[in-house]
Amino acid sequence: MSYRLPYRIGVVLAAAASAGALTVLPASAGGQEPGGPTVRFTAGGAACEATPNNPHWSSGASDRRILFKTRVTCTGTYPSVTVRIQGSLQRGPFIGPKLVVATSDQTQVIKSGKAATFYTPLAAGRQVSTPGMYTGYIKGQITAPVPGNIDGGHSKTVEVK
Repeated sequence: MSYRLPYRIGVVLAAAASAGALTVLPASAGGQEPGGPTVRFTAGGAACEATPNNPHWSSGASDRRILFKTRVTCTGTYPSVTVRIQGSLQRGPFIGPKLVVATSDQTQVIKSGKAATFYTPLAAGRQVSTPGMYTGYIKGQITAPVPGNIDGGHSKTVEVK
């Protein structure tokens, strides 16, 4: 049995696939697996890599909430660096406008060779509990001992049911 998409939908999907903008996720996707490409930012003799995980239901909270984590690892000549991650949880379709539903702005000191986890939203911030399509966006920067470049990225857009 074969199925045909309406012409316009087929053309849009074909164009998105050829542009590399279409990702087909397995039914189990949408959890804590790495979401998007690694974000890199540097300052002086330090370099950090941040990877936003896909939005998912929190397994550690007693209430039902949606969040995403960003894992940051730093290396370099300094014993530690201070890193700022600004996160934005956005709800909306794979293609099209999205609505910011929660944000975070967090700073942590990360020892060279170690990792830290940043959460969006923070536990004290506005919480989200409505199922839907979500994307996590981040901006990261080393702020001390010397400030560095700012880089940004995002997770995959996933359905959180």
